[in-house]
This record gives sequence, structure tokens and C-alpha cells, in this order.
Amino acid sequence: MTVAASIPDHLTRLDIVREFDAPRALMWKMWTDPAHVGVWFGPEHFTTPVVRMDVRPGGTIHMVMRAPDGTDHPFDGRFIELDEPRRLVMRTWIKLADGPTWFEVEHTARFEEIQGRTLLRFQAVVVEAREDAIGPLSGMEAGWTGSLDKLAAHVRAVTVSGG
Repeated sequence: MTVAASIPDHLTRLDIVREFDAPRALMWKMWTDPAHVGVWFGPEHFTTPVVRMDVRPGGTIHMVMRAPDGTDHPFDGRFIELDEPRRLVMRTWIKLADGPTWFEVEHTARFEEIQGRTLLRFQAVVVEAREDAIGPLSGMEAGWTGSLDKLAAHVRAVTVSGG
């Protein structure tokens, strides 16, 4: 697997640290329960109407994000490591219509509980990318930032409702 030389280094790695007002067990559930993932995953104004996850090492992931214009963006993946409730590692990829991988990213989420709150250390590392994947990779930081904003709002809604 290779990343095209034309992809700038700053687009091949993303590190985000966020604190959430929720216990670590709830944050784990937010990342591993398809009903919750479907609420928060995707940038602002996107929805995620399809979330299928076999949450176990080697388990598959299939999701479809829907853009505001109604365009569907399907992708697949698999879980690499699950150390509940501390760390999860997954890889996701998008394949082109003719079969090859357009780009693939390894995502690591680490959850640290601090006095009933959770510190999330999130990292995304591009492990494979064709030259023409620069567009979506350029939006990776904004996309994940928007997703985590939606996650924070969803966590607040769930903790207020007691669910």
C-alpha cells in the first residue's frame, strides 16, 4: 500500500484531542453501537442512513454517508483492534467503480476517563491513496471536526434524556 507522492504530508495524518462530558463506557457505546453512530457520523449537514458494523476484531463495517444534495457516499472497512473501553482501531476505504482502492485510512480512538468525563485522542493515518484522492483527503480534518461536534451534541442529548 502506498500514498501517492503528490499527496502532501499534512493531509496524511490527523490528530484531534477532545473532551466529552460523559463516562468512557458511554463514549465506547457511541462509537460501537450503529444506532448511535448513525446519528453523529459524518460532517455537518451530512446524514448516515446506513450503518452496519460487526464489532469484533476483523469484523466488517459498511456505511453510507448522504450529502445535503442527496448524493450517497458508501465506504467499507473492518475493525482491527477492540480493547473495550480504552481503544478501538478500524480501517475504512473507498474503492473505485472498477475495483481498486481510491484511499484507505486507519482510525484510532483512545478513550481516557477523567473524573466521569472522557478524553478522546483520535488519530487518522492515510495508509493508501491515489493521486486523485487529494480532494476527500483535503476535507478529512473538517469532516472529522464536524463529526465530533455532532457527537458532542448527541452525547449531551443522550445524557440529558438519561438514555
